[in-house]
This record gives sequence, structure tokens and C-alpha cells, in this order.
Amino acid sequence: MSVQIRIMFFLIALFTMGGLAAGAVLMAQGHHGWLSALCYVVALLLAGVGFILRRRFVKPMATESQH
Repeated sequence: MSVQIRIMFFLIALFTMGGLAAGAVLMAQGHHGWLSALCYVVALLLAGVGFILRRRFVKPMATESQH
């Protein structure tokens, strides 16, 4: 993988973990339930985007290296 793709995956993972942590903190405080749910939804969508991008970028590189 190229350096740019590795950095992109690192940032996606970092923001996903941050969103999940923020959702957990907001849920533990008990005040902003809708904001907690929004953090979880955004984090899960971001994780899904990361998996989609991984499939799009990593698989073609793996098949190109075999030939």
C-alpha cells in the first residue's frame, strides 16, 4: 500500500474510534442522548466507508502484484 492510503486508513480509524468514544462519554453522562446516538451513527458510517475504500484500493493492488 502507498503511504497516502495508509495515512487515509489511519485517519479513518482514528476518527471512528473518536466518534465511538465520544458517543460512550455522552451516553455515560446521560444528558445528550440524541448527540450520543448521532456520534455512534456517524462513527459506524465512517467505519463502513473505511471498509468500502479498503476493498476498492487494497484488492486491485493485490491482484496486480500477482501478475
